[in-house]
Amino acid sequence: MEVSENEKQEKPVDSIEVSVTPRLTLEILKVIKDAQQQHGLRHSDYQRYRGYCTRRIRRLRKVLHILQGDKRNFKRRDVTEEKLKDERYLLIPLMLAERAWSHAMQLRQEANTEPRKRFRLVHRLRKATVYALQLQKLCETDKC
Repeated sequence: MEVSENEKQEKPVDSIEVSVTPRLTLEILKVIKDAQQQHGLRHSDYQRYRGYCTRRIRRLRKVLHILQGDKRNFKRRDVTEEKLKDERYLLIPLMLAERAWSHAMQLRQEANTEPRKRFRLVHRLRKATVYALQLQKLCETDKC
């Protein structure tokens, strides 16, 4: 008795199941430029943009369940590689860097009147760099 080709194809062959985890992607430049144009930087209003970044960070932390507590019960919770499950986790260090940069640019506008603000400006730029490096480190993981 001969076996037809259809019957041959129906028989399962030892297959290897590979679980493929989806890679996280984030178009950083597009996200930043859209946010800047819609929230104050079109008119060089850095304070308004900084307020937007603060509110966005708060909303993201709330949705992703990584709140840091309140003023009395503060516990710092950074985004780590283990917590990366969604693209929104990458938005937190991005928005933190944008907020620090926006504060520095606001201080730069005011630095003409008070020289002490220049020191605060440099401090905020360093902070923005730290958050940007944190984002870069997260983006270099296997999940991204």
